[in-house]
Amino acid sequence: MNSKQINNRLHGIMPPVVTPFNKRGDIDEGAFRANLQRYTGTGLAGVVVAGTTGEAPFLTGEERLRLTEIARHEMGPEELVVSGTGLESTRATIDLSREAIARGADVVLLLTPGYYRNKMDAPALLSHFRAVADAVRRPVLLYSIPQCAGTKMPVEVIAALARHKNIAGLKESSGDLEYVRAILGKVPRDFRVFCGNVPILLEALRAGGAGGIMGQACFVPELCVAFYNAWRGGENERAEELFSHLVPLAAEVNVRYGAPAVKAAMDLAGYKGGDPRSPLLPLAAAARRSIAQTLKASLAGLHL
Repeated sequence: MNSKQINNRLHGIMPPVVTPFNKRGDIDEGAFRANLQRYTGTGLAGVVVAGTTGEAPFLTGEERLRLTEIARHEMGPEELVVSGTGLESTRATIDLSREAIARGADVVLLLTPGYYRNKMDAPALLSHFRAVADAVRRPVLLYSIPQCAGTKMPVEVIAALARHKNIAGLKESSGDLEYVRAILGKVPRDFRVFCGNVPILLEALRAGGAGGIMGQACFVPELCVAFYNAWRGGENERAEELFSHLVPLAAEVNVRYGAPAVKAAMDLAGYKGGDPRSPLLPLAAAARRSIAQTLKASLAGLHL
């Protein structure tokens, strides 16, 4: 696909796929492929590899590239592969982004640099993201997750970056609905804002959001896609009813327990999640039981 075709497909639901590891702690490529094979054809817009749920901070550059390569091979030709390539330095981000595109990424996802967070003011952020966007030949998604990266981009910075021809959109995961609304009020209509926080997802879509990139799509993709399709099709009551099944899953899995819980929920749903990479710890048995109960309750009586 060329950039225009990719931009036309930048909407809908995408899972930030997990990275399964084997007993040695290496990437379990067979498990990763198996998950992708179940996702393809479900109506997902694509997949995001090496994101927060994919434990990107614990992956080497080569591991991120290998995941990108496998994802491109397994996903359908019209399903997007978004690769997390945001590193701390501009130069390293450019190098990794270019190579990810060479390995099959349709879009690169750029996390805000955070180590020198008190120096990441508007001029620094504008310089960084423009330099990367100038250097790549595929669409760029900015990635706002200040609770992890420590840097919250001013709305004016996002609005300025939205005018760059290669910066196609933003994944916004702060959970701050007013912030999302402010962004949507300042950027062009064709700038895609994806919500990464389920509790505000429905309102973000109503405000003009392009879709969701959320962990629930890793273990209940059909529910997530059905919700989005109902909303997009104007079936408001149906969308609200399906959304009510997603909210408890977000509260119990993502908010309470985080990335290891997404893997546990995947195991319960018949996918291949497994244990996280150290220093993250596997969930305790009590937490797994709690997630199992929430998953069962959330899916009870659900007809998709």
